[in-house]
Order: sequence, then C-alpha cells, then structure tokens
Amino acid sequence: MAGFVSLVGAGPWDPQLLTLAGQDRLARAQCVIADYLVNPALLLHCLPDCEIHQRSTGPSGRMDLEQAATNALMLERAQAGLRVVRLKGGDPCMFGRGGEEAQVLVAAGIEFEFVPGVSAPIAAPQYAGIAVTHRDHTPAVTFVSGWEAYDKAGLGVQWEHLARSAGTIVLLMGVRNARENAARLVAAGRDAATPTAAIRWGTRGIQRTVVATLGTIADAIEREGLRAPAVLVVGEVVGLRGELAWFEKKPLFGRRVVVTRPVESASGWATTLSQAGADVAVVPCLAIAPPDDPAAFDRHVRSVEAFNGVIVSSPAAATAFCDALGRVELDARALAGRQIAAIGSGTAEVLRRRGLRPDLVPHRASSEGLVEAMRERDWLDRAWLHVRADGGRDVLQAAIAEAGGRYVVAASHRTVRPPVHRVVIDGLRPTADGGEGFDVVCVASTKTGRHLLETLAEAWGEDVARQRLAAAKLVVIGEVTAAGLRELGLRVDAIAAEPSDAAMLAAVIEALG
Repeated sequence: MAGFVSLVGAGPWDPQLLTLAGQDRLARAQCVIADYLVNPALLLHCLPDCEIHQRSTGPSGRMDLEQAATNALMLERAQAGLRVVRLKGGDPCMFGRGGEEAQVLVAAGIEFEFVPGVSAPIAAPQYAGIAVTHRDHTPAVTFVSGWEAYDKAGLGVQWEHLARSAGTIVLLMGVRNARENAARLVAAGRDAATPTAAIRWGTRGIQRTVVATLGTIADAIEREGLRAPAVLVVGEVVGLRGELAWFEKKPLFGRRVVVTRPVESASGWATTLSQAGADVAVVPCLAIAPPDDPAAFDRHVRSVEAFNGVIVSSPAAATAFCDALGRVELDARALAGRQIAAIGSGTAEVLRRRGLRPDLVPHRASSEGLVEAMRERDWLDRAWLHVRADGGRDVLQAAIAEAGGRYVVAASHRTVRPPVHRVVIDGLRPTADGGEGFDVVCVASTKTGRHLLETLAEAWGEDVARQRLAAAKLVVIGEVTAAGLRELGLRVDAIAAEPSDAAMLAAVIEALG
C-alpha cells in the first residue's frame, strides 16, 4: 500500500509558531524529513519510533541531503507505505520548493497534502517590531527572492516595476546579494534614503536586526557581520521599529539556553524559556526505559498492602506505579489507610491526575527533604515501598533502617542516555565553528549532567566539552544536584529556590546578571 506525504510548514523557528495541523501531522508521522532551518525542538512532537532525517552541515561545511536525495528518500518511504512528513521551514510554498516536491509526488502516484505554515517574511519583521503593511504607510507588500538562481533560470525580478511600487518590499535569501539587490532597486527608481532593515534568525532568541537606508544597508550588514538566514525589509514601515519593537525587550532575549530534560517533559519548560525571549536548544539527556525485571516490579506493587506507605520519587515513577496497579488488578482501594509520599510537585501532580492524593510532599524535593518531613511525623519506623528508578541513592534506606522501619525498592524504570541528533549538537558549537554556542545549561539531576557531559564529549572530545560548559552558566535544581555536578568537576552558578519552572526561570535570569 502506498503511503501518504504531508508537506508541512514548520514556521520560521519559534516552536510556538507551529500550527495545530502541523503538530497533528508530526504526532502521527512514521517518517519525518526536515529542512536545515527547522527547529529540532519541533521533533519532540514525534512518536518515539518515528524515523527522522534532518538536513545538516557535514564536516566539509557542505549540506547533506541535497534536493535530489530528499526527493528520492521521500518517494522511497512513501512507496514503502509510510506516513511521511516533509517538514519545511516557514511555509512549504513560499520559496520552499513545496510545489516542486508535490509535482514529484504526483508523478509517482503518491497522495499528498499541503499544510501551510507561518512564513518568515511576515513573522521575522513582526518579531523585529516592523508591520509589513500599515494604513498610514502602505497598502501593499511584495515578497521577492533575492537569490540569483531565478535570474539564472530566466525568471529574473522585474526591478523597475518593483522599485516604483508604493508598497513594502521583503527580500528573502538576499543577504549575500544585498549590495547588488539594493543597487538594482536604487537604479530602477527606489529612493536610496528608504528605511531598510536586515533581520537574521527572525523569531529566535538570537535574532539580530540591522537598520539603515537602502543605499547603506549593504555596508551596515558587512560592518555587523550579518549572515544568512536573513530577510531584507525595504519601506517606510521600517521606521515603526523604534516604537513597536517588543521581542527584544524580553529578559532572556539574546541568550541561548540548553534544556536537558527528557523528551516527554521538555516541551513545557522550553516554552517557558521561549516566552521569556530565550533561544532554546533541547538536548534530552535522560530517557525512560523499562526496568530490568518488569515482573519483579509488578510483584512489589501487588504486595503494596503489606506496607504502611508508598514513596514515589519522580513523575516517571508515578506513572509506572499507577499503570502497574491496573496490570495487577488493584486500584486506589489497595492504598486505603496507607500514606503516599511524593518527592517533588511534578510527581505529586501526576499522582493527583491518576486519582491518588499524596499525603506528604516535602518542601525540599530531595531524599534528604523527605527524611526530614517523615521524621517530623514519626513515619520513619514504618514499612515503606519506594517506587523509583534503578540505581538511586541510599539516603532513605539508611534513615528508615536506623529508625527500625522496613524499606523495599520497587524499580519502576531505568534512566538511560538517549541519542541526540547531530543537528542539535552542531547548533551548540560556538560561532567560530559555524554554530551559535550557548549561554546557560539547565540541569535537574546529577545523572542528567553526567549524560550531557558524555554526549558533548563524544561529539567534541572531553576537553572541549568541559571548556564550553565552563564558559556557560550552569543552573540546577537542588543542592544535591549541585553537589553531584561539582564532583564531576563542573561549576554551578545558580540553584533554583524550589523545584518549579518559575524558580528555575528566576535562577536563570539571576545567573545571567
């Protein structure tokens, strides 16, 4: 059976600009073929077993997965019966070759659909405080390719008509040719004093905007070292930027923040950072895997009535515990008269959503914090079943044993280091090497920090990985995590006051001064 291809517009970069239709197609895709300018964070919407290909820069500096190879891969996967998403930056048909790729599919008899996306020539100016149309300035806007390929194909821009139009002009793919294109517009009649802006990486937290006149914009671009990807906006509306600029006023604008949380919990935190203006790089450093002995975990859960209470260490453990209750044909009635202790507000929230209200959530979200809270209630001398990942610390076991209680670990899952796509790692390289570097790393556990160090060391070598982590600010949740990272030889710059996104955000802002 032939598959189906969705040609999806990913938006310009900001992950919140992906449409609901685009998110739906990603969530159901079996194969995703993404452009270079697609934010890798969008791939968090994909199924765990989705096959993902993303164009990237190889060691030679040349792009892999050229157009012919992309077409061949798209056809091959669709003809194998897969549901394919061709994920394209911005809108698939706004200088995105969406029409050409659709023709390839039609010729091969493959069904397809277009899923429009937010286009960069509209979004980038808005994020720079420029409205491309305005009742007091212009009734029209023209989008033009600034790339010479159209000239070579005999489809050159009609510069005379364009220059004499009354509207705003937005040129895409034109930074490299900015001098030539500006000269053509002036020669064709557009006033050299026309306000002009060049916007690089529009909608990203590292967006840069250079404002000059049409006659001087090329010099300004060279002086500021502005490179692709960028759009050029020509028109009186550029003058509104001083009044309407909004994105650049956000507290984390201009900063790149690395999020290391597992895929399933990274999205909300990444959104919080994005809304504060940060450019977010999602580098999942933990993944949840089944326990080594699932049958043993189920046996422990089945015996829950032999304990006075249950300790649940994490959201993943909470989910696994509730799922296991169903598997062994128990429900909340088996917990009647038993205390439930949850480490962390996130863990407590998962339990509440599953119909279990924790009796104890310590103020300090750590084993030490729980020991203090249990000691205050005289609970340590009881029998406790501890649902957690394998390989945890022995703090609770020691405290409960010392008090004369009984302690049994039920290993609900394993935490492992997941593979990270090379496009993500390439984007963390500093500008001198072709990437954008990073300013802050957020870490929630010692294991997360260790995995991040290992992942970067595999890509760059340990010495370089440590140098680049040392050049950034390291923000963590909890003193225990801070101590563990220091043992790894990493400097900790800020510790969140409590285990919440709001506290982490405040710590990030504080660390950056």
